[in-house]
Amino acid sequence: MHIPDNQQRIKTIYRMLLEIINGNLAYRIPLNGNDIEFDELARLLNEFAAKLQEANYLNPYVISDKPKEVIEPSQLIQKVQDYILNHLEEDLPSTKSLAQMFGTNEFTLKQNFRTLFKTSVYQYYNDERLKKARLLIEHTAIPLANIALVSGFNNYTNFYKAFKKKYNQSPSDLVRQVQTDGDTSEDSNIANSNNPD
Repeated sequence: MHIPDNQQRIKTIYRMLLEIINGNLAYRIPLNGNDIEFDELARLLNEFAAKLQEANYLNPYVISDKPKEVIEPSQLIQKVQDYILNHLEEDLPSTKSLAQMFGTNEFTLKQNFRTLFKTSVYQYYNDERLKKARLLIEHTAIPLANIALVSGFNNYTNFYKAFKKKYNQSPSDLVRQVQTDGDTSEDSNIANSNNPD
């Protein structure tokens, strides 16, 4: 296979992928018949684009030609808050990613969020996760390790430390209105590892 031909084929595939990403689902790679593997890949990409086109797929990342609606800062921050509250069990995207998701820039997002909530985006997210965990501890019999996970913490140790820092008590110190099976072993293991004898 000739190297310039191979480079041209790669550029053709790259262009097709860019066309799909940019929402041009009508673009197709012409089949040349000289390279079976290239033609097969081209055929698959053409079929993929055709199926997206048939499904009337609208790429959410394509910037519309329509003028953007102007959103009041409080409405923008309300949307960000709703997103955070609905995704507490997931990792929080970076503020740059959040800003892109909501059609603003990182500085504006951070400034307006702090003005409205008197805290940073990440601190708000973390506080809300801990509030959720506290409610679950007080009103359910779910084991503490599971509460940590459903509250968005990847491991119990991080949850324990954050909880203790915010509430000045360990999760197992909270009075539970529902009886548990005595799931405090996680706390005692962590407490012992944090207090050298």
